[in-house]
Amino acid sequence: MRIRSLDVGIDAISRFQVEDDVHLPQDKGLRPAFLPIARPLDDVLRRPSLDERLPQLLQPEYLESDLLEPATLTDVRLAARRVLAECVKHESGSRRQTLELATAYLDDAAHLDDEVRRSLAALLRG
Repeated sequence: MRIRSLDVGIDAISRFQVEDDVHLPQDKGLRPAFLPIARPLDDVLRRPSLDERLPQLLQPEYLESDLLEPATLTDVRLAARRVLAECVKHESGSRRQTLELATAYLDDAAHLDDEVRRSLAALLRG
């Protein structure tokens, strides 16, 4: 059995053959494969917390831009208030109290909308 010298310096490197030199392969086999951001296993292993899920459940997937106009938003609130007031007549117990509370909230929101409109009109008049 032949034992190679452990003394490998600049002189010894000059004696290496070209085939002894180690290079990366020329083909593109070592590039990392494209991995999508969301993988099925990630969905199983990294379950979203309640703090992450709650905003997702509360935000609508599609939001109509007309609803963001103040007049349209007020009309929608008043229509929702009318529907809830109609439902209050048919319910009893804790459901009735909840619906009455929601109706009162929408009344307050409509009142505040009117206040904001009047204040803006007064500011624009000077």
